[in-house]
Amino acid sequence: MQDHSIFTVVAQAPAGRPRSITARTLYALWVSLAFILLLAACTSTPELKPERTTAYLVCDSYIIFDMCVQDLAGDGAVDMIYFSDTNEIFMYREGMRNTVAEVMPLHRCAVPLNEGMQRTTDRILHRNNMQLKEELIIAKELIVNYAAAKSEIDACNAYYDELDGIAQQPEEEFFMGEWDDE
Repeated sequence: MQDHSIFTVVAQAPAGRPRSITARTLYALWVSLAFILLLAACTSTPELKPERTTAYLVCDSYIIFDMCVQDLAGDGAVDMIYFSDTNEIFMYREGMRNTVAEVMPLHRCAVPLNEGMQRTTDRILHRNNMQLKEELIIAKELIVNYAAAKSEIDACNAYYDELDGIAQQPEEEFFMGEWDDE
């Protein structure tokens, strides 16, 4: 009967006699195993732990925009909406402004989600089993609800555009009028 323990490895020698693996080979196997385990431990441990493990994020193309909705609290309700190209929050859940601002910068004209937009975006979080018809209904509701908030957003953008325009107007040079008269 042969010994099949992990510490005694038997190989058949050319002369027909069993030969055991040397201590050097065994040491090399242990070092290799330790190195592999070390690499596995390094690759599976993230450098930074996420602050909230219950957060849920869904990004997709809606109409012409790539938009993301995120549930930070893990309660099934969207806490913020942002465009993935700017990474600025443009809508946030009522009462969550300071919380979402810690995660990502707010657009200068960010507004709270109205009730309709809140209901619609909450459905996006659970879209795994959604059919095309329901996705189209959601796209339509997004347009309708965004249109409801659009006047407030447009007024805010116009205000800041005007301020930016005033700040960027070139100043008239001191001698400009005198040189033109000659």
